[in-house]
Amino acid sequence: MARRTPEEAEQTRQQLLATGLKLFSEQGVEATTLKQIAQVAGVTHGALYWHFRNRADLLQQIHHAWMLPFEPVWLEQCQALQQDALAALKLYLLGVLDGFEQDAEACALYRVFYQPVVLCNDLKPLFDSLEQNRELWLDQLRRFLKQARKQKQLRKKPDPVELAFTLQQAMNGLLHEWLRTGRSFGLKARGEQLVELLFAGLPYK
Repeated sequence: MARRTPEEAEQTRQQLLATGLKLFSEQGVEATTLKQIAQVAGVTHGALYWHFRNRADLLQQIHHAWMLPFEPVWLEQCQALQQDALAALKLYLLGVLDGFEQDAEACALYRVFYQPVVLCNDLKPLFDSLEQNRELWLDQLRRFLKQARKQKQLRKKPDPVELAFTLQQAMNGLLHEWLRTGRSFGLKARGEQLVELLFAGLPYK
């Protein structure tokens, strides 16, 4: 049997990552076996173990293989943040929702790693990283709101930290419901309604 090239090995690895993400998101982590992933990916069980030590290792590599829309949209709005923080915040929120609506892999990633209420054992090694990401996204909201207060778009109270937490929970709730119902409504369209409602309740000057 001919030895596989590094390119072929990497192609197999990427196929296993994509198949694992798909099955984990559709069936749940605990209901998905490595044998099943290998079968659906069209490789041997041994080939899977050549790339990944166990299910926890596969999950960790899946987590690092894709990016959720928070960071790229944040980078897009950093410049606008200095000019009009509230307008940039609105574009950030809608951009994140649009990113999820347009990217099936981002949705699957969020469902696997951020939607479970309780992490199964194979996800527990990622607990600190997941919490750091949530804190990073919350901090992005805080920075918008702190800058809006500096620009005198908001009153000094309530605290931007509290407002950021409220915004994050509202957006999480919409995203969770959209995924739970099988994307039964337009996420960005419903998000525009939610953002208008949330902004109407902001403590403007």
